Formats: sequence, C-alpha cells, structure tokens
Amino acid sequence: MVFLSALVPFFGCGNDARDAPRFSDDVVRQLDDAVADQMRFNDLPGAVVGVWVPGEGRYVVAKGKANLETGEVRNVDDPFRIGSITKTFVATAVLRLVDEDEISKSDKLSRWYPDFPNADRITIDDLLSMRSGIAEASDIDILWDAYKEDRLAGISTGEVIERSMGRSARFGRPPDQRTEYTNVNYILLGEIVERVSGEDLGTHITRNVLEPLGMKNTIYPVEDDLPGSLHGYHRDIARVKLVDTTTINPAPIAGAGAMISDVSDLKIWARALCTGKLLEPETHGARLQTRPVRGWPGHIEYGEGIVNAGGFCGHGGDLFGFNSQMLYLPQRDAVLVINVNRTDPYDEPAAEAITRDIIRILFPKYAANGW
Repeated sequence: MVFLSALVPFFGCGNDARDAPRFSDDVVRQLDDAVADQMRFNDLPGAVVGVWVPGEGRYVVAKGKANLETGEVRNVDDPFRIGSITKTFVATAVLRLVDEDEISKSDKLSRWYPDFPNADRITIDDLLSMRSGIAEASDIDILWDAYKEDRLAGISTGEVIERSMGRSARFGRPPDQRTEYTNVNYILLGEIVERVSGEDLGTHITRNVLEPLGMKNTIYPVEDDLPGSLHGYHRDIARVKLVDTTTINPAPIAGAGAMISDVSDLKIWARALCTGKLLEPETHGARLQTRPVRGWPGHIEYGEGIVNAGGFCGHGGDLFGFNSQMLYLPQRDAVLVINVNRTDPYDEPAAEAITRDIIRILFPKYAANGW
C-alpha cells in the first residue's frame, strides 16, 4: 500500500494551534514512521492524527485512502463516526442538568423506567459511572445482532432498552458493586436527557455543549449517511474482504455512540471536557473520580463519562468502520486525536495502537503507566 501524507496547519482552532510550529524534523520522522508502521501492520485504508503540545509543536496528518473503491485520499477535515466518545457529550449534558437543578445524581432510574430491573435502586450516578449493575451481556449481543441483521434498519432506541430489560433480569446485579462498561447505561441517559429537557438529544447537546464551544463540525445524526466522502470498513470473520460499513442506523447505539465529529472539533472538546469548561468545579471534580473497570487493563479507569488512561483524560470510540482515540494530558496541556477508517473485532483497536506509539515518542514518562 502507498501511503499519502499531508502535514496541514489547522485554522479556526485557536491561536495556540495556528501559531504553534511543527515538531522537529526528527520527531516528525519518528511519528511518520510509527503511523506508517501501524497502517501496514493493521492494513488500514486511512488514518488521521492530530497532536498538539503547546510550546513544543504540533503534528497534524492525513494518510492513506478515504475510499478504497475510488482511491480518494483521506483529508484531515473528514467527518467520522466517533463511537463511544459520544458518551462524553451525553454525560456532560446530564451533568449540566444537574448543575441547573433539573435532576439530581441521586435520582432513581424508576422515575423514568419503573419496569427496568433494579430501577428503584439504580441512580443517575450509577449510570454515569458504569456502576448500575446492568451487565455487559445485557447489550453487546443486542446491539451486535441488530447491526449484523441490518445496519440500516436495525432496531429503535426504545427496542434496545426493552430487550435489555429482559437480559438485565437474567444477568444484572445490584448497583454500585463493580464498574462494568455497558452501552445501555448511556442509551438510558440519552433518553433521560430527552425526557427532562423536552428536546431531542441532538438538539439538546448542540444547544448546551457544541454551540457554547463553537464546535460547528459535530452532530448527533438522525440519518444513516455519513457527511463527506470518507468511508469506513469493517472486518467480518465470515468474509475475506473488508466490508464497507459507512452507512449505519444511529438509533440502536444512540447516546452510547451515535455522534459524528472531526479532528479540529475533537481538539476543542478534549480540552474543554477534561478541564471542566462547561461544568461547576465541584461537578467536574466528581466526574474525574475514576475506578478500575472489570475486564479492562489496569491503567484505564472510568469516571462519569470520562476515562483516565495512564494519566491521560479522554475517551475512545469504536463503531463499525471507525475507531478513534481522544486524549488530553493536563500536565502538558496536550491533545491527541486519532481516527482510522477500519475496525476489526478480533484485533487490538488500531487507533489505540497508534496512540500508544505516539505516547512512547512524545511522552515517554507516561509510556511506563501502561501505554
């Protein structure tokens, strides 16, 4: 595969991004080699990488192809599906409602879903922190089966919740016993935001999160299509070739992973999210209290819609054809945004592998923290 690369300065992302110089030629060469190596090893169609370290440099590249059929090259401003990074937006919307006294983190799920197993014991805080007791088995098969049957039709958000009720009765446990990453927690939270605010989730997030930060390239989609010319590809164990999974019904994954963004907007969001720009200081401080997650590596812990990964704050995302990492390092005010347009359910997520190599080059002190 021939890798096409463009180092492109970002405009409209703030003076620190516009005025920052590139890293040294030696560092750029190391980063180029690391990204190219991972693209070859993982047979990636394309990748986009953005790294900003104030006072040291920036590295913004697009490599490879956006479309395997036409050969169109990937661009740094391509919008992509951000998967579970959506949870950071939904959690922030919920916590803003908490700050506005519209809801309390101690409110019970039974206020909105009285028939859900343990609804009289599960709190908003339990849902936010992945400690609801709703087991991973409650949603993985439901979402996988829905998309496997038909990525365009699938099932509705409400149907996902209904199916999860039955599975939670079988696999669930009392809340606040352990942290277990489960998409249904955030599908429920997205629906609760709608019921409390009286707005659909996309409108509410746009008005309360995106617009205050000037994020114009991020959307909560209601249509199946992905804006722009970027295509995503997914490896199915039953198929020899990659499958084009660009179009997908966002309803089943909903508040757990439906949103679309780009590198420049996620740069803005990583810093705002991890510094608590939209929240009261006490609320933000509480969301940063993280705990180990069942089945996850020891260096990654979960808070309230936020991840602490070996000292980096942020979140990853994976949805048929698109894999992303968005991280912020408080000690250096540094931002990393990585997206690849291929997913493989049987290998290490490629965006995470690229992130690990970048951290080893630019932040070797933190490589010892599990990266």
